[in-house]
Amino acid sequence: MTEEVQAHKTSISMVRAALAELNAATDMQLKVTVSCSSKCSLEGWRVIIVDDEDVAVKEVGLAEFDGTVNETDEFVVNAPIEPGEHTWKAVFPAQENEGILHEESSTSFSFTVKPHATSIAVWDVPSPVAFCDEFMIKVGVKCSAECNLAGKEIEVYDHEEARVATGTLCDVPWSTTGALYWAEVELVAPATEGYYRWTVEFQKPNLDLPHEEASCTFAFGASRRPEHVVTVEVVIHDTKAPIKNAHVLLRPDSGHPYRGYTDEGGVAKIGVPKGEYELYVSKVDHETFGTPVKVAGDVSMKAELLPAPPDLY
Repeated sequence: MTEEVQAHKTSISMVRAALAELNAATDMQLKVTVSCSSKCSLEGWRVIIVDDEDVAVKEVGLAEFDGTVNETDEFVVNAPIEPGEHTWKAVFPAQENEGILHEESSTSFSFTVKPHATSIAVWDVPSPVAFCDEFMIKVGVKCSAECNLAGKEIEVYDHEEARVATGTLCDVPWSTTGALYWAEVELVAPATEGYYRWTVEFQKPNLDLPHEEASCTFAFGASRRPEHVVTVEVVIHDTKAPIKNAHVLLRPDSGHPYRGYTDEGGVAKIGVPKGEYELYVSKVDHETFGTPVKVAGDVSMKAELLPAPPDLY
């Protein structure tokens, strides 16, 4: 006589499900519990993670039983590569042992896969630049998951949306950043005086994992070629001690200002065209110095800064 198999109902739930949004192919931390209607211990029994095409992507065993609930240890499953919404399932398949059949149960969990985000940084932009002069900028691109972007291209577009240059990201990231892949790009300034905003673009790269594109604007001035040098010595009014890293600005009646910073000796040298300017010298915790300057040849002058009164700190 055949012994009748007993059937126990089960239920499964996610203790830890996937985050609502994930980068493509990143790790998902999951944890599952299974309960039996008769409070059976199911330690060592299987739980299967099934993707949205009904393909098993992970199998784990139930690791602990507290007298009521069985649970897995925390485990890792890779998110899919394809961007978009996904619904996966955790399945406890029907399993029989010692004349007891534990019935199948399942639960769904949903998440959205995003392409890896990218961002652009632009630095070392000179300003102003003389009409039609060549100048260099540095451009860096970074992936949110720190993917290797070496060899990928960036493009530079001018104020009229014309592509004016391309660059190839270096094999080695910028020092101390870990994953900022960078390029030095040569550009040519416009032939007309003005203040310009240009754009750097990073198109979707051809990589195993999907990445988003990114863009960033940078600004610079184009002006007449410098004809003379204005040398400004910046000191403390009372002690005459030099002030380093003071901001020195020469603003013409029209057009882009010229600027620089003082060196260790408190001196800044700024090349400018012939003309009339307003000179401003500023430093944190000091009053701003200002005076008109007429430039018909090389000019040397001294700016003495007073400490700012307490209410201006």
